[in-house]
Amino acid sequence: MTAPPIKLRSPAELLAVIPHLLGFQPQHAIVVMALRDNRIDLTQRIDLPAPERLEEVAEALVRHVRRETAEAALVVGYEDTVDQSRPLLEAVTDRLAAQGVAIRDRLVVHDGRWRSLDCDRPSCCPPEGTPLRPAVDVASTIAEFVGRGSAPLPDRQTLAAQVEEGRAAQDVADLIRRTGEVPAILADRRGRHRLPDVWARVLTQSDGTLAVADAAIALQSLKETSTRDGLAVVLIPTGLERDVLPEETQALVDACSRAIRAAEEEDGVDMAPGSVKPRLLDLCRHATDEHAAPALTLLATYSWWHGDGALARVALDRALRCDPDYRLAQLLTLMLDEGIRPDRP
Repeated sequence: MTAPPIKLRSPAELLAVIPHLLGFQPQHAIVVMALRDNRIDLTQRIDLPAPERLEEVAEALVRHVRRETAEAALVVGYEDTVDQSRPLLEAVTDRLAAQGVAIRDRLVVHDGRWRSLDCDRPSCCPPEGTPLRPAVDVASTIAEFVGRGSAPLPDRQTLAAQVEEGRAAQDVADLIRRTGEVPAILADRRGRHRLPDVWARVLTQSDGTLAVADAAIALQSLKETSTRDGLAVVLIPTGLERDVLPEETQALVDACSRAIRAAEEEDGVDMAPGSVKPRLLDLCRHATDEHAAPALTLLATYSWWHGDGALARVALDRALRCDPDYRLAQLLTLMLDEGIRPDRP
């Protein structure tokens, strides 16, 4: 999640914000935050590597900070055992210092406590560490995130489970098998006129009751790359170019946009990013592995554009597990690996 404009006055407040930036509570990992103009500009998280990969991982993390032309950085290690993160913390901070990037602080979190590696004053940083503060004690710091609908999950595994196949997926797959890969609604021009209404229902349903028939049609329609790209334009109208799409797809984009606006006006539907992601997640959970890659990649595109790299990553992980050759998933994975963001050239 992209950081809202907030002021962090202490390490405790920083540690309270990190799970909201990532979408989950990090464990057995290092988090590197690039700062520019005293603002959090980039947040990276990676699992603590095996010793033989330490140099490779440190170089990748520093490369991304360097690309941001960061003035300073914060580095946090999350440990299962004492000093487990220390080698990577040292490797990263040494490289950052060599690049002229100031190190604001180096923190370690272990067993519900945190300590600073660069503070030796017992009154400030006791050797046994300081207990992490409960959310109620940092409510004012995280209020902006909570207002946006942020609710960090306990770990990355829980986040990844959100994009996996759900109970209704097999019913959707059975329906697709019975109706054929190209149902009547997609088989001819007349039938395709109904597709915007299907997508309007998929994207505006707010009670978690996505119909099996709608899910089947939506998933099948995404197998056409132009339709997938058209839906991305509908969801990210300020970021993607409508005019590069085929004329038929442009007409679909316009019709979907009209249908969604009608649902917004009639039913008071909220199409803010925090509201749309659960609907895309629901569609992905309605897909067996055979049909999931396009929907997962649409979710990843949308999440990446809105600053939720963690959700984009787990969606892409499943997409490439389902279809290792899916080109857009491969491209987006490369962009995430390189720390490329839509708000940067």
